[in-house]
Amino acid sequence: MTLKQLEAFYWSAILGSFALAAERLFMTQSALSKRIQDLEIEIGIPLFDRSGPRARITEAGENILSKAEQLLSLRDEIIMAARGPAALHGVCRFGVSELMAMRYLPAIVATIRSAFPEVVLEPRVAVTKELLEDVEKGETEFALAPGFSVDPGIMSETFCHVPLFWVAAPGLIASDGPILAEELQAHPVISMSSKAGSTLQLQNLSARHGLRFRRVLASNSPEAVAAATIAGLGVALLAGPFVERYIREGQLVRLTVESLLDVPDLPYSIHWRADNGRLLAKKLREITLDICRERR
Repeated sequence: MTLKQLEAFYWSAILGSFALAAERLFMTQSALSKRIQDLEIEIGIPLFDRSGPRARITEAGENILSKAEQLLSLRDEIIMAARGPAALHGVCRFGVSELMAMRYLPAIVATIRSAFPEVVLEPRVAVTKELLEDVEKGETEFALAPGFSVDPGIMSETFCHVPLFWVAAPGLIASDGPILAEELQAHPVISMSSKAGSTLQLQNLSARHGLRFRRVLASNSPEAVAAATIAGLGVALLAGPFVERYIREGQLVRLTVESLLDVPDLPYSIHWRADNGRLLAKKLREITLDICRERR
């Protein structure tokens, strides 16, 4: 039995796919399958049920999965004890929302590269729901995204709260006082895609007060939403830190709205699978969380 065999088994079980595991380990699927088969011969029992269209982990496989993770983490601990953290290597795939990428990604990459120069980083920028789905499927080690998971299989730790601003092009809405819900609903709404945190907040606001906003354009890019709003195509609900520069430059104005239309600040958290106890993943999460807390 070798650690490479256990590694092939571990990632195949976590990702639920031999193809994804092979991609993760930078090897061919046939080579990965051979390692798993050799491990099954060594143990004397199948670890995957291959009778269906997709291999599924067996009860025996489930029973040894945590042990395999412990051995892989112990390998990393031995390497660190002998040669220091810089000797650890591997691939770290993690997710970030666009706002978090703008605020934290350069510092995260620089700090991790300094501490673990042999680790290859593969950040993925996406909207909230996609980021959380990647974590749940085991395709990323962690994600920086809005919200707080109530799924017992996903751990979340909040590090900041981001205000959301109603914004529009200057002169689009003329008002001497707070804008009423009826008036705001008369204007088209430009929003992030349905999987984004700000859009989920907008949907919650609509459901809570029975409001009907006309969403005429949705994009997974806040830059695209801002550009359409600057062009006067409608109003938008966007993260304050993202639109502040447009407000300073006079391209957008923050709308003063009645209290009914106020949206709670959006909590941003680091999310990871509860069963991800690998040493390297834990170290990288700790570095990332420290940076986010320091720079919030």
